[in-house]
Amino acid sequence: MQAFPSFPVTAVDSTAAGDAFNGALACALAEGRSMQDAMRFASAAGAISVTRKGAQDSLPTRDEIAKLLVKSEE
Repeated sequence: MQAFPSFPVTAVDSTAAGDAFNGALACALAEGRSMQDAMRFASAAGAISVTRKGAQDSLPTRDEIAKLLVKSEE
């Protein structure tokens, strides 16, 4: 078993967080990313999602996910 860290964010609504995570994970794996990279991508998507209210409106774009990933490496 392997643990993957989450991104520190202030959550306001968890609606659709699982959908954001699972969709991003499926997308990353379909693109051929490693499980580690896919989990990081999906975790970023879920983290962004919980910072917003609602379902569809909370889903992040690929660009938003990429920005969080870059920011987390600084």
